[in-house]
Amino acid sequence: MEFREGDRGPEIRDIQRRLRELGLLPEPLESGAFGPDTASAVRQLQQERGLSATGAVNDDTWRALVEAGWRLGDRLLYETTPMLRGDDIRELQQRLTRLGFDTTWVDGVFGPRTADAIRDFQSNMGLEVDGRAGPAVVEQLRLVARAHHVESVTGVRERHRVGQHGQVGFAGLPVMVDPAHGPDVPGHVGVDDAAEHEITWAIASLVAGRLSALGARPILSRGPTSSPSPTERAELANLEDVAAILSLHVAGTNTPAASGTSAWYFGHATYQSPRGMLLAELCLDAVTHALGTEDCRTHPSTMGILSSSRAPAVAVELGFLSNPHDAAKLTDPERQKALADGLVDALVTFVVGDDVSVPRPA
Repeated sequence: MEFREGDRGPEIRDIQRRLRELGLLPEPLESGAFGPDTASAVRQLQQERGLSATGAVNDDTWRALVEAGWRLGDRLLYETTPMLRGDDIRELQQRLTRLGFDTTWVDGVFGPRTADAIRDFQSNMGLEVDGRAGPAVVEQLRLVARAHHVESVTGVRERHRVGQHGQVGFAGLPVMVDPAHGPDVPGHVGVDDAAEHEITWAIASLVAGRLSALGARPILSRGPTSSPSPTERAELANLEDVAAILSLHVAGTNTPAASGTSAWYFGHATYQSPRGMLLAELCLDAVTHALGTEDCRTHPSTMGILSSSRAPAVAVELGFLSNPHDAAKLTDPERQKALADGLVDALVTFVVGDDVSVPRPA
C-alpha cells in the first residue's frame, strides 16, 4: 500500500482527517485529493517519527499515523492478538516505568510484559488485578504522577545490558539479517537498472554466510523472491528470539548529489534505545570504512522493523543508488564482500566485545 501526490479517493480523505486531528493539516482542503499540502503534512509526520520524509504514505507511515491518534484514556488497553499499538500505550508504559513497574520496552506495543506491569501496579494500588488499563488504572496513574522526571526501569536495564554485552557468547546465537524490500516492492532503482532489493539481498547473503561460518545462527527475513512486510519481518525476529537485527537498505533521491551512509535505531521524542544506538554506531563505522563514504550519522526512528521487534535493531542505509559513485561501490562484488566483513565485525563486537579476532573466509 502506498499513497502519494495525485491520488484521490476515500483513503485519502481518511489520511487527511487523521492529519487534521493531529494538527498537521489546516483547513480548508480539497477533501480526497492528495495535493502538496497533504504531502507536506505527511513529511512533517515522517520527520517527527524518524521515518524517511518522502511525503508518501506507505505501511510504516500509515501505522505511525494511526498510532499517533491515540491518547491515554481513549480506549481500554489489554493483551490481545494482534497486539494493540499506539501513543496511548507508549504513554502508559512511560508512566509505569517511571514508577518502577517494568514494561521491558517503551515501544507503544501492548505485550505480555506491559500486562504484567499493570497487574503489579493494580496490586499495589488495591485495584482489581486483571492486567487491563481502563479508567481506574489511568486515573490512579495520573494521581501518583510525579512532577519531576525519574529515569525509567527500561533505561536502567538497557544501560546495564550495553555494559554487559561482552559477557554473551556468539556460538549458536540467532541473528536476523534483513535485506529490505523484495521483488514485489523493489525499492530504489539506480544506474544500469540496479534495484535496491537485489543489492540488499546480495550483501545480506554474504553477511549470513560469514555469520554461519563463525558459529552463529543467521536468520534471513526473506528469500530472493519474497517481499514480506516490515511487521512480518519483526514478527519472525520475535518468534526466533533473535539477539540482534541488521536491516540493510539503500537510499535514493531526485538529485545525484546526495551521498553517504546513515544508520537508524529505535527511538522517539521521549525514549531512545541505548543498545540500538550502540549497534547503529558500530555498523555505521563499519560501512563508512568499507566503502569510504560520508558519515551521515545515526538517527532515532520508529520504522516498523525497529519499533515492532524486541531485539536491538539497526537499519543501515548503505548509500545512494541515485549517486553514481555510491552506486558503483554498492554494485561491486568486491566492495560487497568488504561490506559484509565490516558488518559482521560490528555484530561480533556488539555481542561479545572488542577483544575478538574475527576470522576471514578464504
